[in-house]
Amino acid sequence: MLATVVDTVRELDGDALTTRFRELELERRRVESEMAVVVAEADRRGIHTADGHRSVKGWLLANANWSGGHAARARRLARLVETIPEAGEALHAGRIGVEQADELARCRANPRCGDRLADSADLLLDHAEHLPYDESRACVRRWETLADLDGAHRDRERAVEHRSAIVTEIDGAVFIQASGGEALDTAEKLATFDHFVEREFQADVAERTRLHGPDAPPSLLPRTDAQRRFDAMTALFRAAIASPDAGKPAGLVLHVVSDRWTFESTLAAHGLIPALSDRLVGDVADVAEQRCETVDGIALLPDDILRAALDGHVRRVVMNSAGVVTDFGRSRRLFGGAARDAVRLMARHCGYPGCAVKASSGQVDHLDEWERDDGPTDLANAGIACGHHNRVKHRTGLRVRRDRQGRLFTLRPNGEPMLPAGRTPPGEIDLFTDAEHDRFVRDRLAAELRAPPRSPPA
Repeated sequence: MLATVVDTVRELDGDALTTRFRELELERRRVESEMAVVVAEADRRGIHTADGHRSVKGWLLANANWSGGHAARARRLARLVETIPEAGEALHAGRIGVEQADELARCRANPRCGDRLADSADLLLDHAEHLPYDESRACVRRWETLADLDGAHRDRERAVEHRSAIVTEIDGAVFIQASGGEALDTAEKLATFDHFVEREFQADVAERTRLHGPDAPPSLLPRTDAQRRFDAMTALFRAAIASPDAGKPAGLVLHVVSDRWTFESTLAAHGLIPALSDRLVGDVADVAEQRCETVDGIALLPDDILRAALDGHVRRVVMNSAGVVTDFGRSRRLFGGAARDAVRLMARHCGYPGCAVKASSGQVDHLDEWERDDGPTDLANAGIACGHHNRVKHRTGLRVRRDRQGRLFTLRPNGEPMLPAGRTPPGEIDLFTDAEHDRFVRDRLAAELRAPPRSPPA
């Protein structure tokens, strides 16, 4: 009975409870992989006809009482395991999670490019195992875009064609709904809204400090997060009425990020620079090293990056193969100016395992701490941490290391890496060093910083 399980679980200490959770997660992955094999075999045999079902979907609904959406997901996963056996093996061994397998199955079901997924399966499975879910998902979506650029453009055109917005009243309360549009405009809208939300938050912090002092807890903020977001929307509407031609609010910078290969190959495709050499085309073979998105991870098409560059809205940053921008030396205690901005472009969110605080809201942190570890203020020694986890790292003696693929690992004081269930332990973990490449990047960035700012085209 479940009551017995409840009693057993309540007797576990913290370490044992974590261990049991990880065991159950690995078991869930094994069961899902076996379920996919069973569904694939049932489909192959046509077993649904024995009870008069018209399809395997009906057989699944009848035998498991699933929703139609869950049945469709099970069939996609079954096709993935059947056509890309290594994906099924990775799921069964627990190296990848159910969510990562579902994302690969969704991509495999794409009628325009899914049949080519097997050619890149090893690479994408490695990312599914070693990267946080949102980053591995971004790699799959990036592969999908590159494999089907025509389809990606059609999807964007469809989103633009069917864009819609509603602002109406229901029982005296406002109702707002919007959908569609293209990714670059979406990113600008989100950045604008976040800008106004942050203004409301700072106003609440100032009021809390006035009433209760600078050390007052967050619970004494006068409004909830939901209330601030609503009031931010109201402030945005009022600002638009007051200054209808003002454009983006002052101080708002929309960062778009592209790796060198994607940007220059797009320029070449439009005849803006000579065709790329074979050497440069081979420089980036891994979708994890390719970036074509906003700093918060909203995927863009390469032409979106080009349009932003031609409009004068792009801040160019050069990254090495580990995703590290450049080096600013140990002469500075704090990251500031261009260095701070560059670090925020290297990450999408706080680097602590399981934390989803956006990089734009995080703090620039020394991986090797300045005082404890004599850590330099290099961008190779920089990461993003939210305020909470920055303090946790310092207080508990945690360390963070970047491997030679640019991935960050948080190490407990005993040197044990904090890894999700099923992930194989990393091999050599150390700060990425590549003196020749870093020297090239430093020289390039120094030239950029010395150059006078360019005005956007009229």
